[in-house]
Amino acid sequence: MNLAMKHAIILFAAVFFLSACGSISWMASKKSLVSEELHEAANLLLSLKNKNSKLKTFKGAGKVTFWGKGKKGLISNIAWVGSEPDKIRFAMRSLSGQPVVSLACDGTWLYFVSHTEQRFYKKPSKNFTLKKFISIPIKSRDIVSILAGQIPVAEHDFAMIKENRSKDGYLLILKKDWGNVVEKIYLDETRTTVRKLEMFDLNGLLLYQAEFIRMQNINGYLVPSQLFFSGANGDSFQLNINRYWADVSISPSVFVLTPQKGLGD
Repeated sequence: MNLAMKHAIILFAAVFFLSACGSISWMASKKSLVSEELHEAANLLLSLKNKNSKLKTFKGAGKVTFWGKGKKGLISNIAWVGSEPDKIRFAMRSLSGQPVVSLACDGTWLYFVSHTEQRFYKKPSKNFTLKKFISIPIKSRDIVSILAGQIPVAEHDFAMIKENRSKDGYLLILKKDWGNVVEKIYLDETRTTVRKLEMFDLNGLLLYQAEFIRMQNINGYLVPSQLFFSGANGDSFQLNINRYWADVSISPSVFVLTPQKGLGD
């Protein structure tokens, strides 16, 4: 092998080595950056989950307006009591004061009474949504969290955060390992206030979205005063909260309906 060829081989090896080192360094830097971003998103999610964590029981009253098939701006008076993590009871009345619907969940069973039809339903609450009753597939546990001014968090494997380019603020995205999005949480520019959340099924299809239109301070808790819910089918409802009580005493029996008790509301 002549001297020129030896020099060429040495030069090629040096260039290859430096290039490989640069690629490894770039990949390590990128991996470190991704790790930092995931850690930041996880901490932010933990901070959001801890909001109002001491609020265990509440009750409220206001008006609810439904839009959708057969519900053109239907307005009802509504009152509710709730207890973390998944106990809730609603009572809806017409504007004239007549009972319309009672709905309750005690964490094990979901009860529904149609006063206008004089009918009573009882179903296991596990993995059950309210789609049959309000046309939107939202879990009772999610409703309790939202009314308590907390954020329901879908089961996920990792979280990531990015800028919301369509509106000032940030977007916290929860995903499963295979990449499907299970929840999106829309934050303001300070990353402390939740504007909206979207829940998805395991296939990445939208289940519902909830918007926190207005908030209020009750006994040191920041809780909703106006909420808007909508489903992928176009049905929606808006909840205007006129009165709210925090840290109230509630008997567990409140969350259990029977045909006699429910129809006698």
